[in-house]
Formats: sequence, structure tokens, C-alpha cells
Amino acid sequence: MQLEFLGAAETVSGSCFLLRFGIYQVLVDCGMFHGPRELKERNYGSFPFNPLEIDAVILTHAHIDHSGLLPKLVKHGFSGPIYATDATADLCTIMLPDSAYIQEAEVERKNRRLSRQGKPLLEPIYTKADADKTLAQFRPMVYDERVEILPGLAIRMRDAGHILGAALVEVWVTEEGGTVKLVFSGDMGNLDQPIVQDPTFLQDADYVIVESTYGTRLHQDRENRRERLAEVVRETMARGGNLLIPAFALGRTQDLLHELRKLLDVGEIPPVKVYVDSPLATSATEIFRKHQAFFDFETRTMLEEGRSPFEFAGLHYTQSVEDSKRLNDIRGGAIIISASGMCDAGRIKHHLRHNLWRPEAAVLLIGYQAEGTLGRQLQDGAKEVRIHGEQVRVRAKIHTITGFSAHGDREALMGWLGEFKDVKRVFVVHGEKSVAREFAQDITDKLGLRTIVPRLDEVFELSPNTVERLGVAGFSEAQIDPAFAGVIKVWEGQEQIFSGTYGFASRRFAVPNTSNTRFNMASGSRIFTAVAAALLADEGKFTFNTPALCCLRDGLPPWARDLTIAELFSDGEGLEQRLELVGRIVEAHAEEPFAAFAAARIFTPVGMASTGYYLLNQLPEGTAVGYLSSGSEWVENILAVPLQGGPSGGAYTTADDLHRFWWALLGGDLVSEAVLPEVLRPFASRTRNGLTSYTVWGTGPGSSMVTSVIPALEQEVTILSNGEAGTGDIYQTLMDFLEKR
Repeated sequence: MQLEFLGAAETVSGSCFLLRFGIYQVLVDCGMFHGPRELKERNYGSFPFNPLEIDAVILTHAHIDHSGLLPKLVKHGFSGPIYATDATADLCTIMLPDSAYIQEAEVERKNRRLSRQGKPLLEPIYTKADADKTLAQFRPMVYDERVEILPGLAIRMRDAGHILGAALVEVWVTEEGGTVKLVFSGDMGNLDQPIVQDPTFLQDADYVIVESTYGTRLHQDRENRRERLAEVVRETMARGGNLLIPAFALGRTQDLLHELRKLLDVGEIPPVKVYVDSPLATSATEIFRKHQAFFDFETRTMLEEGRSPFEFAGLHYTQSVEDSKRLNDIRGGAIIISASGMCDAGRIKHHLRHNLWRPEAAVLLIGYQAEGTLGRQLQDGAKEVRIHGEQVRVRAKIHTITGFSAHGDREALMGWLGEFKDVKRVFVVHGEKSVAREFAQDITDKLGLRTIVPRLDEVFELSPNTVERLGVAGFSEAQIDPAFAGVIKVWEGQEQIFSGTYGFASRRFAVPNTSNTRFNMASGSRIFTAVAAALLADEGKFTFNTPALCCLRDGLPPWARDLTIAELFSDGEGLEQRLELVGRIVEAHAEEPFAAFAAARIFTPVGMASTGYYLLNQLPEGTAVGYLSSGSEWVENILAVPLQGGPSGGAYTTADDLHRFWWALLGGDLVSEAVLPEVLRPFASRTRNGLTSYTVWGTGPGSSMVTSVIPALEQEVTILSNGEAGTGDIYQTLMDFLEKR
């Protein structure tokens, strides 16, 4: 059984885990990415799997970072069932169409600008029609009922105490006579959350996948959050300003109304007009009313006493755009609750634009603010922010109350994990990188449980007794430069012992690098030039000791007259010019273009189907674009794509093709034993333990690579990148590790 972490790994959004067992593939969540641009771009690229091959989806809850890409999944061919609690299924009837509307509206706005500029138009990630089609595939479940959804796969949903209908999921996988139990926490709530029940505590699991959003923090305001809320309301009303509260339409808005109702009932805040300016929140509140059986005792009691948290004097729900715009005319004395909770989209941005510059106004942040969001900028003390293309001065008071978070804090999460017995490994997900790692260490230190913090797109092999990264145990914990984009592969003999893919092949279209992505070898392709010359040497055309003058009489530059073929390959000044000269020699004796000769005599015989020299306008699909770093931005570099590759560089290849190449070359399938040493000499060096290794480096604008073999150990390392950062450090870390094996 394999478990792939395709989202919510070292980040707090895009929750998506792929479980492969037997002939089946099942997703747990399929969420949208938020935060930095590089993450959000993943929403637009291809899935790292074939949607047609997914047999089922298990959805933990309705928040968009867990459900938001389900319509895209359906759009691209998924037709199977989506299992969720009935409350989650109901909430998705409003969440997914609303998300589709946002996609369509955003693309329509961008396309107006692109149309004026004469540029190609964009398509939305998905449409309302895709969302409506998705809703028909939901299969509602009830809490605490175990159901076999596929042969060998049973699930049970338990209350997660996060939002209405949120579930932590028990999963039993049976294959080859053994059963493995996994528990996915989804998003966990705290004890004593308003409205919803407390999280369910479990005791048995082989593997636990646990969130870590607040894994290193305590909700310090939790005990006095109602008092703090009252204080912020009173202060803002006394100044005559408006209080803006960005809140997720689902969960946080209802919790906030619950607290405001209680404060009004006891006179802790003055009568005030409260506007819920979110059609989505209004619809979500209606669904809350429908599912009162999920409420906790306190909320049910309030309802029985006629004190609904969703209806009180001064509370108004706005629906139309016109009603929303009219709120911008209110100069003070109002509480405006609006989505989104991180201020990244929705009506809250309009209200912020009209109020942030007013010193009498205030903004209260009551939810997690991810890196890169407008909410995080405000929380971090930004003096000026950009909203809808306009710079807005921040003069309003910015408050934060973390006690309203629907996520369990460190104490809640540790308490929940502490109930488990005999867990083989805890996977820590859904947290920023530093938080997830610190929380994982805390789990090990305090609970004695072994932990792993998976990286984005990392794959694990799970069995009843063992867990293995599909990579080198130990190396996978090495620090990978965050700017690194590419593929890393390590072999021992014919066994691949590590495979990792990182970053984007195309940042513009959010296409992730995969193990099959083609990368520019840049100057590293000189190994192919050496082999091309060796093939002709085996045919008796010349030897590596033959002077260049004897091989190419026309157009030979004076500096090359006394150089031998072997000397043309040696490192040093003028290597590119010398390699071009070798290419001319090869073409003269082969009587065909160099690229065609290499394809026919090297790539095709070896089975390197993804390797070749390509023209700039004829790069095949699945080829990485080269990128240069420019401050905090990445610049697409067309210089990383030669107009026409040749003997001095420009070959494109994959890690698997280079593996085939090394085995053919060292196995004597390409050139003879007599010529092979001449081919390898420029690439030979000694390891620290005295063994011979052959290493090919390649660098160019927007690309870097290294491929190396140690024949005596049958070890091979290949790193291909469509950037220039991290390749050397990763290679050194790998070689250090391999030498200690």
C-alpha cells in the first residue's frame, strides 16, 4: 500500500492524500491551495495522478482547502462516489457552487484585461456546471458507522469537533491477508467549541495522519476570548468606527454569532448592528439550523430557550451586491462579518478598502492567517497593503484573537494523540514547515511516538509492520533548498532507492515537475558528444589521439591544429568552442547532422525515448522551462532553451533515460572496451574511500544537473533541475550519505 502526500504537506492548504492499494486508488480530500503564489498556481496545473483512475474520494469536511478541487477532479474525468457526512454533503451544495462562481468571476475579470491587450484568454479552474455535477456524486454517511466502500477498504467517520459535519476518518485496508489501519484527523477542533460536539478520541491505529496548524501554539485567548471580543467591540464603538471581522462563511461566522448573542444577552456589549455580509454564510447558517442534532448541549439549550445564536435584535444578513455596497456608506457603529477569513477574496476586501485608512475603525482577525495572504500582512503589522490594484494605508486598529480558532491547539492535539496505543508512525501534516517539524519533535519527545513530516508530493510504502519512504532512509530528512525545482533519483544496481520531485516544470501554468519531466542538460550533454566521437573511433574513422588537423581540414581554427580529439574534451578554457569542433568532426565523418547521429546511434539503441536535441519551438510536452531567480520573483529564461541543441549542450533528458544510458555505456553496449576509458577520462574522479566515480556536471542559464556513478558499488545519483539553486548541495549531501552506507 502506498500513501502519497499531494497537499497539506509542509503547508496548511490543498489537503489531498492518495491511497493506492491493490488495483484501487482512493483520495482523502481534494482541496484548493491558498497562500503564496507558487502554491496557488498548483490549482491550475494537472493533477499528479489520472482522475479517471481514482475509484473513490473520502471527504473530511466542507472547507474549500479540503473540498475545493473536487469539481476540477470531476471535470477531468472522475466519476466515482464521494463519501462524506450528510452535513458535509449539504454544506458542499453551497460551498462548491460558490467556489465555482469565484473562479468564473475572477477569470472574467482577468480576461477583460487580457482581451484589451490582445493576449490569449484564460479558462476557470472549473465552472458551476462542474460543481453541480460533482454534487450528484456525494454519498452521505453518518457518524460512527463502519462501511466497506471498496473490496479491501472500509471506513468510519467520527466527529472531529471542527465545524458542522467535520470528520476524522478511520480507514482499514486489507491486502495480501494483512490489514492496516490509518486514521486521518482532517481538521481537529478543541474541547468546548461553541455549537459543535467535542472531538472523538480513538485508541487504535497503525498510522495516524494528524494536522498541525496550531501544533506549536496554545490559544492563549481561549478562556477569555468572549471578554476580549467584548473589549474590542466596546473600544471600536466608543471611537465611532466600524469593526470588520474577516471570517470563514462556514463555521467561524456561526461561532462568532453565538458569542455575540451571549454578550448581548448579559449586557457586556451595547446594542449594535451586526451585518453578516456573505450570501454563503447566510446559506451555511440555514444548513446549521437544519442539522441541530449535531449541536452541543449548550447550543441546543439556547435554542430551546428561544435564544437562537443565528437570530437576534440588530442582526442583518445581506444578500445582494447592492446591499453589500451600501455598507460602505456606514462610517461607524457597525460590526461587519464577511468572508474570506484570510482576506484573500470575497466582499471583505471591499470593506477593508473603505475602512482600513480610517483610524477610528478596527479589524479583528479570529482565524488562522496563512503566509502570503492579505490577512497575514495585516496581522504582521503592514503599514500599507494593496487591494484591487490600489495601495491602501493601514490606520485602523488590527486585533487578533486566536481563541476563536476551530483548530485544536498544541494541548488539544497532544491530548488526542496521547490516547493512541502502539502507533507505528505519526505523519504530521497541515502546518507550515517550521511548525510541522517542531510539533513532530514535540510528539516524539513527550509521547514517545515516531513521526515523519512528509514533503509535498512525497510517497510512502506502508505495511502492517513497516513504513518506508520510496527513497533512502535518512537522506529524505536532508535539507532541500526551498528554491530547488527538479527531480532527484538514486539507484543501487537496478533498484531505485530514492525518487523525489520538487517545484514546477512550468510556474506560469502550475505544472509540477514529475519523475518523467525532461530537463535541459546544458553543458552536461558533452557526455553524449564524447560517446558520438567514440562510436566513430570504433569504426576506425580516427582515434582519440588523432590530431584534429587530420580529422577536419576545412575551417579548422589555428588554436586547434595541434590538439587531439581527447584534448578537445578536457576541462578548461574554451570548452564550448572545442565541443562544437568535435561536433563538426562527427558530422564530417558520419555524413549527417550531429543531433540526428546522436539520436540514431545513442538514444534509440539505448531506449532513451525521452531524450533528444529539440528546437526552441518544438519542445515536447513534459519539458521543464528554465527559471532564474530575480529577488523574490522567478523569471522564465528562454536562454535555458537553446535555439538548436548540439555538441556543446542543449540535450533534454529524464532521470530514467540517464539511468539507461549509464548501464548501456558501462555495460559495453555502446562503445568498445578499448575506447570506453577515453570517453570516461574527463569525468573520472576519486571518492573519499578511494573508489573511482564518473560525474557529469551541467550548468546553464536557468538549468543545472549532475549525474554520477560509482561502478564498484553500482551506485548512481542523478539530479536534474530547471533552476540553478541547490543542485550542488543536494548532490554533496547524497554522496556523503552513500559513502557511509
